Amino acid sequence: MKPKSACETCRNRRRKCIRSQQGLTCDYCAERGLECNLSSELTSRKDGYEPIIPWRSHALTHKSKLLPPTELCLELIHLYFRYIHVSFHVLFHKPSFLDAFHRGTLPRILLFAVMGMSARFSKHESQVEIPPRERGRRFSKEAERLLDLHDMSLTTIQACLLLGAAAVVEGEKATESVYFSVACRILLLIDLPNIHASTRIEEEVNRRVWWTAYETDTWSSTTVRLPKMLPFRNIPLPMAEDTFLELSFTQPPLGLPASPQGVFDQLPAPSPDSLLAQAMTIGLTLSKIDEINSRAASGGNQYVDLIQDVDCIWRELDYWQSHLPAQLVNTPANITYWSNRNQGNIFIFLHMNYYHLCQLLFYQFIYPSVHDANCPPLATQFAARCREASSELCELMHLASTSPCTELLNSLVGHVLTIASTVQLHILLFGEKEADTRNARRLLERNFELLTRLEAYWPCIDISFARFEAFHEACSRSQDGSQFRMDKWMLTFLLEFATSVPKDRTTDTNHDIIPHSIWHNIINEY
Repeated sequence: MKPKSACETCRNRRRKCIRSQQGLTCDYCAERGLECNLSSELTSRKDGYEPIIPWRSHALTHKSKLLPPTELCLELIHLYFRYIHVSFHVLFHKPSFLDAFHRGTLPRILLFAVMGMSARFSKHESQVEIPPRERGRRFSKEAERLLDLHDMSLTTIQACLLLGAAAVVEGEKATESVYFSVACRILLLIDLPNIHASTRIEEEVNRRVWWTAYETDTWSSTTVRLPKMLPFRNIPLPMAEDTFLELSFTQPPLGLPASPQGVFDQLPAPSPDSLLAQAMTIGLTLSKIDEINSRAASGGNQYVDLIQDVDCIWRELDYWQSHLPAQLVNTPANITYWSNRNQGNIFIFLHMNYYHLCQLLFYQFIYPSVHDANCPPLATQFAARCREASSELCELMHLASTSPCTELLNSLVGHVLTIASTVQLHILLFGEKEADTRNARRLLERNFELLTRLEAYWPCIDISFARFEAFHEACSRSQDGSQFRMDKWMLTFLLEFATSVPKDRTTDTNHDIIPHSIWHNIINEY
């Protein structure tokens, strides 16, 4: 007898039973929260993987080769929103994500991709015997297997962004770039900002994913030295997080169209209480900073012109900081304020990005400020700002690590602290004031502690350690400060955080990684 292909509800209403995949709740029952009683004559897939929901229940209680028990799934979802969601990509609305999980309508590829990123932080008894940095790999691999590039949808865009993030933390920068490129291409093909949305939540998620992809495209293209894929568009910036999380599941969309593709216009004004909008606004300067550093590394412009260009970008950064609403300024009181609103980690992330952009912009002036007697006064000021931004960044990350509400445990922190550590190393090597060198030594010691903690979770932190040690070894061989000059080697060091760098600037091959235990020797050597 041929197995029935429609559930009881659809058979009774004499309508086609539409489901995206065999074994999933049909669309009609899912939309109405009905029990979807598909005939038990249906059998599971030959490859052994079952859909998220069992055939006779909306709860995630069935057995599967990879799908963990419900309690572990929930733990990993909450860990994702605590440690990954803001730091990597802003892709979901947490309440509706959890609702979809409980109703069994959450796409399996998204569940596995999320767990692949967050499993490293799990304290579940089933995970304790697995090294943290290895816990998520099987989930990410399953998400890769489920990826269907014929599905031009928001789900595929979100999945590709997560799989790209999983690749970059493994040091696979080429794979990461491919996933991010696919996400950007699908986003353009379906015109995500203008795609039909049935609710305000969907509309906001579409816009947030667009901005996330735009920012990701900016730094990913920068690291692989390839052209960007996404044009700038006048898309509304993310609303305040409190407002977003409190949106009703049925609230209708605003329906305001975004600008056409390829239209360049002024960036919309960020909401005064939206940390994410502020972070995306300041992040737009990265491509400008990269362009300036690239020209400096290639010797493509005069030093006078270079200083003027840097001063122009600095005015943008300074304007942003000086015009922040009072509650967004980096102060202990504001850290407490945002922590009480469960957004302390976002607040820290925002200001970490600002300090990091400053040190990237001014880094090239460290060398001439100390080693060039004819260094222009403005360049000397830029070098001082670089050292100041590095110290402020280190202090901020050290403070954030003391509270569960503010600590950032993402791999990007490793790269940012590595760059900041080289600035502190320069102070240690060439600082003229004992108080400055003493403070630099203290900051380096704390940076080592933070990086050691991050190393337990992220494989790419091995590269961060190796990069700093390769930098120090280069300084040891040439103690005239020349290793701090801006050239192609330095450009790679500053931007390509998933790439090992050769110790010798004259070679293109990487050397073996030095054990990071020598970090303390570096600190104590001076």
